[in-house]
Amino acid sequence: MQPIHFKFPSKQQELIWQKRRNRTPPSIIAQELDVSRALVSKAQRIAEERIEKILRHTASTNRIRIQKISPRYGFASGYCYANKSDVYIVYSPTLGTQLWFNHEGDCNNCIEQPVCEKTIHTLAQEWNLPLPKGIPATEAAEELFIAIMRRLKWIE
Repeated sequence: MQPIHFKFPSKQQELIWQKRRNRTPPSIIAQELDVSRALVSKAQRIAEERIEKILRHTASTNRIRIQKISPRYGFASGYCYANKSDVYIVYSPTLGTQLWFNHEGDCNNCIEQPVCEKTIHTLAQEWNLPLPKGIPATEAAEELFIAIMRRLKWIE
């Protein structure tokens, strides 16, 4: 098997990608960054190509079968047969690539609880989605990923 070589998006590509993900029109991005619309389009295309490779590489190295993928939004859903679990792969400018196995956990007795909560809250902020308060991280994550998939029109 050939090793996969990939690059992360540059800071400018990532900024443009994030603005497009938040539905900012290319003309506005070009104005804000004082660049041409052609540069915005090219940076967006390169960022999406790189993000897709990252998402696919993450899935491959973790033996996850991708079911749906959106490089434009940096999100993929799949299934891990080893863990018998749905899996979400998210590319985050703040957190890097995140892998989330859908599971029912006992968050109150888990030493990873603060990390999970911070991850979920950061992703919710990046996606500009509300997050229910007072529920365990596993439930909040499920709500968040359902909201993301609705935004992508993968589910109703």
